Amino acid sequence: MTVEEILKEIRAGLTGEYSIDIVYLENQVKKYSGSANAQAIENGIVDIVYEILPEDKKTEINKMMYMDGKRLDTVFAEAMKLINEHKIEESFKLTEALYTKILINYRETESKAYLSMRNPLEHQLYLYLYSPSKTLERPPFDLSRMIMLHGYNLLELGKPEDAINVLEDAIRYNPVNTDPYFEMCECYKVLKRPEDLLAATKETISISTTPMELSRCYCNLGYYCVEIKDYDSAICFYYESLIYDNHPGVTGELHHIHTITQKKITPPTRKEVNAAFEKYGMTAGADKDVLSVTSALAKEALENKNISDARFYLAILYGLTNDNEVKAMLDKLPKPAKKQ
Repeated sequence: MTVEEILKEIRAGLTGEYSIDIVYLENQVKKYSGSANAQAIENGIVDIVYEILPEDKKTEINKMMYMDGKRLDTVFAEAMKLINEHKIEESFKLTEALYTKILINYRETESKAYLSMRNPLEHQLYLYLYSPSKTLERPPFDLSRMIMLHGYNLLELGKPEDAINVLEDAIRYNPVNTDPYFEMCECYKVLKRPEDLLAATKETISISTTPMELSRCYCNLGYYCVEIKDYDSAICFYYESLIYDNHPGVTGELHHIHTITQKKITPPTRKEVNAAFEKYGMTAGADKDVLSVTSALAKEALENKNISDARFYLAILYGLTNDNEVKAMLDKLPKPAKKQ
């Protein structure tokens, strides 16, 4: 069935009784959560929910979800499109309005905080790292991503200091999302603030959950070391990044170091790599808390025979560790059914 056909069928199931229909629609979101078009179906159901709301509730929803008659995610998509068309100033006008709208309507209170977690791992990692005492509310949109886009536009417009302030808000709405941290690192590069770059990179490493994220972090460590003229450590970090992802810029950075030092660049030994990490108060590899939380979630999923979740968590563990035992567990799981 197409998305349109599914939504038509969902509409046909409405009773006209709000209290019944709202529960029905919530169940429909859960029903299609694992489908190929889950996001499009959820967006359509959100529109249906809005249509059946009583007028007093619509007023509140308008305040939280709409801007000039458009849903916030629609405005965000328009801003993204303008960036892809290299129309940064036009995109900035939209993201500035989005940013202001979010700060006004999704304010943290003494008892409640809004968090835009993208998956259960982020949620559990946040609970483990922060032990929150407030009630956590999940907003209907990824507020962290929306705010980060405004930070990106500010950096593109030559305002890195302003971008950092905005990116701090993006982090507040999802403290375990690496994307705004990476954008903040770019700001520190522009501002020639290597020590802030190092601190932000360490923070990013502590929440990285994919090989690509770790690789990018190690590239930033390499950049930092070049800035402070610690070229031997820079070489170690750049080579370490290649273990996790074949980052296209590493070859150029290593050549840049060769140009500066006039020394032959050779792959470092493991002892040299470990010494470089130790020099800056770190150890190579994913953060132990990330591995611990992911491992616990994988174990729970296996015990509950939740194959989909087990596959998700084990795949993350294997990507971060390259552990053969984890790979064997992953290979034993039933293969996912092919989508029709």
